[in-house]
Amino acid sequence: MRKKVLLPLLILLIIATAVLFIIKSLQADPLKKSISIEQKPSENSSDTLIVKDENGKNLKLKINDIPPYKQYLQSQEDSKTEIERTQSEALTLSTQEHFILLKYSCGNKQCSTILVKESNSTITSLALGDGIFQDYQLSPDKTELLLRYGYSEGGEIVRHTLIAVDLLTMEKIPFESTALTNEYMSTPIWPILDYQWIEKDRFMIESADLASSDYEAVKHWYTSTEKKTKIVEISINKAKN
Repeated sequence: MRKKVLLPLLILLIIATAVLFIIKSLQADPLKKSISIEQKPSENSSDTLIVKDENGKNLKLKINDIPPYKQYLQSQEDSKTEIERTQSEALTLSTQEHFILLKYSCGNKQCSTILVKESNSTITSLALGDGIFQDYQLSPDKTELLLRYGYSEGGEIVRHTLIAVDLLTMEKIPFESTALTNEYMSTPIWPILDYQWIEKDRFMIESADLASSDYEAVKHWYTSTEKKTKIVEISINKAKN
């Protein structure tokens, strides 16, 4: 009889011990009750941008040192939100300086862009094109840079521009030919399939070979199985700066 009484009590004791253990475990580790993701606050502030350099390390840029970006922020009602929306891309140029491309005021994939150069804590900047930044090519002597931008029309065709920059003076470099500057740098007119430096101050581009740049002509070229192209050699002229 005594054994019959002790057995239920022993079972109740085991159950109570198990319940107590579970309660204590939940109290010790609240993640078992609910899982939440903590978002780290942004390090950006109203006067500083934190970006990554080409080595993935944090680089602090004072907004006052980037006049075109500061001017843009001053024209916005919510500058804090605009700072948080600003994107950056480090350019790997194998130089001692850091070059960062800021992308802001973005819409439909197009962004305004500013090239920022950091050298021994000194910041210089240059406002570049508004468009879809695609890629870049460094000149053989590492003093000049070509940047390609795309401009989408209805998702069916893309026209391009090429911007030449003097990395020493941080100025745009016009092409030797004013006509070629207007055709390939100032205005998105043609698709540019490829571009390569030939030597310092001279490069080539592979562009659509079309008699007309109107929408239907370019659209037909994009859908064609045999896209006719042409090679154009372009020289840049720093003296025109």
